[in-house]
Amino acid sequence: MAVALLTSVPALADVGSASTLTATGVATTATTVTLVTGDQVVVTARPGQQTSYAMRPVAGGAGAFESYDDASGDHYAVPVVAMPYLGKGLDLSLFDVTRLAQETSSDNVVSSDNQRISVDLSFAPGATPTGPAGVTLTSVDGSAAQGYLTASSGTAFTAALRRQIGADVAAGRQPGATPLFDGVTSMSLAGAPDGGTTVSPQYALNILQINATGMSGRPTGAYLSLYNTDSFTRENVSVNVVNGVARVAVPAGNYGLYGVFYDYNTQGQLAALRQFSLSDFTVSATGTTTVPLDETTASSQFSVATPRPATQDIVMTDYFRRDATGATSSMLLSLWGSTPLYTNAQPAARVGAIHDVIQWGAEAPSASDGYRYDVAYGSDDVPADQAHVEKASTLATVQEHFAIDPAANNSYSGSLLNGFVDSYNNAGGDSLISPWNGQRWPADVTDYLGTGDGGTWAQMASSPANVWQYGDPLTFASGRSYTVDWNHGPLKPELAQHTGYQFCFACAAGSNLTVILDPAVDSEPTHVGFYSFVTVPENFTLYADGQQVFNSTYQDGVELQGVPTTPTTYRTVYDTDLSGNSKFSQSTKTHTDLTFRYTPQTGGSSALPAADYCFGESDSTPCQILPALTLGYQLTSDNNNTSDQLIQSMRLNVGHVSYDGAGSHSRITSANVSVSYDGGTTWKPTLVVGLNGTYEVVWPNPVSKRGTSPAIKVTATDAAGGSITQTITNAYTIAAPKS
Repeated sequence: MAVALLTSVPALADVGSASTLTATGVATTATTVTLVTGDQVVVTARPGQQTSYAMRPVAGGAGAFESYDDASGDHYAVPVVAMPYLGKGLDLSLFDVTRLAQETSSDNVVSSDNQRISVDLSFAPGATPTGPAGVTLTSVDGSAAQGYLTASSGTAFTAALRRQIGADVAAGRQPGATPLFDGVTSMSLAGAPDGGTTVSPQYALNILQINATGMSGRPTGAYLSLYNTDSFTRENVSVNVVNGVARVAVPAGNYGLYGVFYDYNTQGQLAALRQFSLSDFTVSATGTTTVPLDETTASSQFSVATPRPATQDIVMTDYFRRDATGATSSMLLSLWGSTPLYTNAQPAARVGAIHDVIQWGAEAPSASDGYRYDVAYGSDDVPADQAHVEKASTLATVQEHFAIDPAANNSYSGSLLNGFVDSYNNAGGDSLISPWNGQRWPADVTDYLGTGDGGTWAQMASSPANVWQYGDPLTFASGRSYTVDWNHGPLKPELAQHTGYQFCFACAAGSNLTVILDPAVDSEPTHVGFYSFVTVPENFTLYADGQQVFNSTYQDGVELQGVPTTPTTYRTVYDTDLSGNSKFSQSTKTHTDLTFRYTPQTGGSSALPAADYCFGESDSTPCQILPALTLGYQLTSDNNNTSDQLIQSMRLNVGHVSYDGAGSHSRITSANVSVSYDGGTTWKPTLVVGLNGTYEVVWPNPVSKRGTSPAIKVTATDAAGGSITQTITNAYTIAAPKS
């Protein structure tokens, strides 16, 4: 969770047993981590939610990564080009994304391209320390040195790795057989532990020997995840097979493993990926247990036939392993490009469970064709037949519309990320992936989504203006059509009407209360949105019964401890101001004033669904959804949020924050909309027709105001005494006269 401010204020008069009210400010943060290969990982921390990781392979090449969390919780992303040298010169610490993110966030780095990745290097005896390709040395002490790489220099480092791998392949050697270039014997993240800590075993240990052979039948390397399936607490470790052999001391018991063999060509590029797993095997309590891994058995090629021509641009495998106690671990492999994937057939697990999901994406022959495919297939074994055939009747047709502020720099691409959602990946965050060349904005694209893993998908879009929108998990039915609008304005702070597994942004649990407003929500009721890598002047204030309990100029939410356990009126005032940023001409200022009265209770229609969670909840302190009003705008405009209509129309939906339908159902008692053509100096009423939350709104777009951007102001109330007023400056643009 992103936490940045902690304050204490005197208790309100009726706090009950609590004596001090503590306010902790929260906000979404995004950090770009650069790896030594030049690849990047965007680390996003959302309040109350699991950190997500979006890979950005270096432009111009097919990238691939293995990703996983270690026992300490650190997240690793290892580029496949580094695999032949992992543990043979390149230390795993170089790919510790968690540590890199911590170091990056503490640096005053203006651009992610200029981030320095500081490294420690060791050189062979007698070698003159010289910076390898892409590495700048800053100090030398005998055979040890320190230096750094950047995103741009990392591409040179990667090119040198590829040349070395290609030379090994051309000479008939195992990739990585030749020592690392320029006399380097080891390179690690600066200050990383040496891994020499002695650990006292809690169980009697026995030797497990893993023998790996490649496609030629000769010994080969592999990087494996080894699981004790009786309990991961006994063993859950990464094993590096070097020159065909790995020996590891483990407790006796039931085990499974997962890994990938990488085949390279003479250019050092990937030629094939071969996923290898064993659902079950036993490590004996006596003697040495030997387990052979034969790459040739990974011979089932994964393929998808689609109704329209399409070329693979994404493959992702997510292998979940569950032990006998119910604990789950996973290994994620992400691949960009057309490299083929092969698997070895495996039965369902005898001990615990496995769940193997392959997600696949493909692009149309030309961007002008305006379509793509994203499908996923999940099974509780690894099937022998990996050839899949999709038909129009097995796919959902999703019309994706990408809108962008006319002032934004759209000379480069944004992204549309898709991720499968199922019982093993219920939020979808681990599986969100997009083509490396991104998505152009503005645009209209047909995305054919598969239903082979249940049809539930999470989506996320990032515009070239660095406005990010996250969609809730939605289930798409085969044979049906859908429409999803991304970044369709006016963008505004909002609470949402959520579906699927969620952390509650407007909930109370006992004396704990959370209110978080995402600052850049678009027209979809199940979307949340925020500005990433954009400085947004803002002011967020929360009052309880008229007393200010929190204020922040850089956060958009707060978690309170010690709130009253009696009825209390809360008021949130939130302002954002992008008027000083030339890359934004719409929704440049927003003012949101939200009031609701909360009466503590348990159960009822406002009880948060059991699948969701909130701050401060426990078995004895369930979550209640706050009765806060929401505003949804469906403004008639194009993909530049521009309207050429003489009479402007907008659908207005007034409701309450909800989670799978749970929340306040208090009757909406009023809704009013006004428009200003002079920046808010004067306001004109609009025609609002409808009742109880659903309204059609119309107003004129004067010919004299063409090329300008009006402001709108919306007010609404409910029968419980709740109210909301929202003002959006430059809400949309009236189209300029045609020349």
